[in-house]
Amino acid sequence: MHPGTAPPERKGENRFCQTICIEQTIIKKNLTGGKQMIAKKTRDMLPAKFEQLINESIWDGFGETITGAEYKARTEKVKGKIEEEGWDAMLVFGDCYRMSNIRWLVNYRTIDGVYPQPEIVFLAPGADPVFFLPDSQIRSAHEESAMKYMGDDIREIRGELSRFLADYNAKKPLKKVALCGYTYCDLEIWDEIKKGIPDADIKQSQMIEYYKSIKTEKELRTMRRAGRVADIGAQMLYDVMEDGITEKEAQSLVYAAMFASGAHSIAFDIMVQTADNLLSLFKRPTDTKITRGNIVMMDHGCRINDYCSDSARTYVFGDVQKEKVELLEKLNRVFETGLEQICAGMTGREADAVIRAAADKEGITQFIVSPSEGRLGPHGTGMDPEEAMPIIGPDSDDVLVEGQTFAYELSAIDENLTGVRTEDPIVVHKDGMEPLTNFPRFSYKP
Repeated sequence: MHPGTAPPERKGENRFCQTICIEQTIIKKNLTGGKQMIAKKTRDMLPAKFEQLINESIWDGFGETITGAEYKARTEKVKGKIEEEGWDAMLVFGDCYRMSNIRWLVNYRTIDGVYPQPEIVFLAPGADPVFFLPDSQIRSAHEESAMKYMGDDIREIRGELSRFLADYNAKKPLKKVALCGYTYCDLEIWDEIKKGIPDADIKQSQMIEYYKSIKTEKELRTMRRAGRVADIGAQMLYDVMEDGITEKEAQSLVYAAMFASGAHSIAFDIMVQTADNLLSLFKRPTDTKITRGNIVMMDHGCRINDYCSDSARTYVFGDVQKEKVELLEKLNRVFETGLEQICAGMTGREADAVIRAAADKEGITQFIVSPSEGRLGPHGTGMDPEEAMPIIGPDSDDVLVEGQTFAYELSAIDENLTGVRTEDPIVVHKDGMEPLTNFPRFSYKP
């Protein structure tokens, strides 16, 4: 194992070993038959590598189960805050891609797919929540969600949502209604809402986004486990990084390593970039070959119990141009300054200022790339890889709170040189930030 990879949680075979061993045999056959796309050295290494991953897999967690009583307590807390804020009700929107608001409340996520799978939770003081989602998901929602602890009122979203709102409004007027998840509430569901309560004053809210940004110890245990599996993915890229392997092939093997090690699903599309592809901030893997003398960057993660890891590492492969290595070293020094100095009690703008001051000191401010909204890269993370809070940026008044998590991401691109990135999911403490992934931030492979 490469130094710095997180130690496995437990040894020994798990209940998935037999299935994964069969998959391993299929992988081996595919790699040794037909057109040879991966270097022989890499192919020969894979059987032993996957056997090791299977034997050291991290399938079982301890102390991560969130009980039905805890989900009920969350909804009661939100209903109390709704009443305190003077709202008549709250609508919470989510779908299969932005599912964390809904799952935080009622422990359910719809199925990924092209067909829209919107969800709404209706919350009002003095009443049980009502959960709306497509008809195809209603049975499983009754069986799997935490709604069984809160009245189990689950209804079809298309048609029934507008009728329910109209009926509720006739009995108890809904004059002021909060909407969480408004940035991605689709027009179809917005029309249903307005059809049911056309005269209501509907205002944007981030109440759920704020509450779920602060993790319990149970949630952090799952995120740490997802971080350990992400570290294994980073190790896999290091191990298979040989002349001629393509970005796409490396991506597939990283996915396989994480799933063999306990990942439950993907968090987002893994990015593996090298050569000129590094000049794009975000780019899907291509057939570009990884070769010595180049920087290689990977942005990757996985989900465990629907909690994400989101990590990025930049590798030095062989004899790389000195200026490229220096850019990575400078970025990592800026990154580590933030880890030490950003802490609970700071505002988002104060945290942003720490990063900018360190970048100025290293002379790379002009190369730091802002993904969007003026922020330098950090973004909320938890059940979704990118969440709304907290915001780290020059205009953010968000106050960092102990237990909040975000993906601490910094990217630098010199158009005349290369691009580099470092990222860790972190948890905020009163004296700094704790990374939840721990693969070395500087990795050199000769």
